[in-house]
Amino acid sequence: MSTSTTTSIQKPPHATIVDPDAHQVLFENEHVRVIQARASHGWESAMHSHSPMVVVNLGSGRQKVTWADGTTQIVDLNPGAVVWQAEAFDHAWELLAGEVNVILVEVKSASGS
Repeated sequence: MSTSTTTSIQKPPHATIVDPDAHQVLFENEHVRVIQARASHGWESAMHSHSPMVVVNLGSGRQKVTWADGTTQIVDLNPGAVVWQAEAFDHAWELLAGEVNVILVEVKSASGS
């Protein structure tokens, strides 16, 4: 008897579902979703997904980011820094110092939605 199994990788839920206390939707329409992410030292956010987006840092902090493949990266959050993330991605993070205070502008048309 032969059985066929299909391995599928589940995409984690969106940040606003996994971590609603830290990720608050400020505005949403058919083109963009604007989120403010705020957290204090020691906060941990479980694995979640994001669409392509512009990130605007308002606060100062240091995060340990864990990517979907298990690799980690230390990321410094500097006030006034603006970053374009062209691809959708999944990650988790832990705030090591300072605060998370960022505006995320997810671009729905960039993700094909």
